[in-house]
Amino acid sequence: LKAVLPRCSLLASLSSLAPPRQTRAMATSAPDTTAAAASEAAKRKEPEPATDAPQEEKKAADQPPEAKRPKVAAATASPEPAVVKKQVEYYLSDENLRHDRFFSEKIAGDTEGWLDMSLILSCNKMKAMRATKEDVVAALKDSKLELKEDRSAVRRPGNAALPKLEAKPLHQKKNTLHAHDGGAIACFKGIPAEQTWMQVKEKLKAKLPEKVNLWFVSEVNDKAQCFVAAPPFDGDMQFFEACEIELGGAKVKGEICYGELLQQTLKTLPKHVRDKRERESRKRQKERNRPILIGNQKFVNVGALRGKVKEILNSRSDGEQLKPEGTDFKLIMALLEFHPKGSEKIQGTKGIKVAKSLQGDSRCFYMVKEGGTEEDVSVKKCIDVVELNPPYVKVEKKSKDGEEEKPTAENAAAPAAA
Repeated sequence: LKAVLPRCSLLASLSSLAPPRQTRAMATSAPDTTAAAASEAAKRKEPEPATDAPQEEKKAADQPPEAKRPKVAAATASPEPAVVKKQVEYYLSDENLRHDRFFSEKIAGDTEGWLDMSLILSCNKMKAMRATKEDVVAALKDSKLELKEDRSAVRRPGNAALPKLEAKPLHQKKNTLHAHDGGAIACFKGIPAEQTWMQVKEKLKAKLPEKVNLWFVSEVNDKAQCFVAAPPFDGDMQFFEACEIELGGAKVKGEICYGELLQQTLKTLPKHVRDKRERESRKRQKERNRPILIGNQKFVNVGALRGKVKEILNSRSDGEQLKPEGTDFKLIMALLEFHPKGSEKIQGTKGIKVAKSLQGDSRCFYMVKEGGTEEDVSVKKCIDVVELNPPYVKVEKKSKDGEEEKPTAENAAAPAAA
């Protein structure tokens, strides 16, 4: 008993000491919890109005520059009447209707020659401008085009006769402009069932220039098509576009391959033919990288000419005219001779100015005519013609007196031919 009692008293004393120790631990942690709660509350606290300025400045700094922000207002604003007028007049012009079968048939189908307003508004360019019927009516107020009494249709002045329909000219995109530098790839469609690739080859051989032999002629496929690959020669593209052969009593026309059709055809060519095309393509590219002459100004290549024209546009303010005695004015005038309608554009021109295009935010050249009228002109069309048939500078030769002759263009007649 004497041995047990001391142990019991020891246990009792230990149990009595435990609660105070726990209480002190809780008391010690209480201030820490309170401090953490206060810190969290401070984090969640809404900022005072006075502290909004720095945040607004930060948001403004994060925004893109004004010039790069989406032009929502511009997209929803009414289109310029002059732009709408020019576009509608183009739709009903001889220039468009001689190639536009759809509009030609719609006008011819109406006894009085009216073209429904809804058809005009359904055109992609009119949709892009967000033009409405009211916009068209307002824009045509001073136009020679006639509006129907109920404003539901438009027609040509005096119900003028429609021009004869013609095939639409082929406008090559820049990435397809030199797709056939290594040799033309053409397709002949609608070949009669009993005819084979051998007949196609024989008929073409009789029409091709001397010493020009076809590289490849494909089998006639289930779509009655036959593809041919030829080495490059002068006028090769024009030859195949105009080529027509007679097979089994039927006339079969050729056409140059572009886009997906060209890519699929290239995959079917034997490797040695593809290698030949690649070598010839590099050769032609090297030949093109030669100086050209526009007017009396020389450029190292067409790319340098394109850069100079861009520089002229960017260095002028809107409405600024080129000085007639300056080299920039003379260059643009010389370049306009290559335009498909060069003589018409140049006639009566007394000045050239730079201004914003009616077709968008880009800038372009305007021909200032003698009567004070202005007409925009596409210099890009001029450069495209130059690139197709560059006026290369002839190799300068020394004359008998030892003086160098003035440089002249190899194909000076190119503008007239264009």
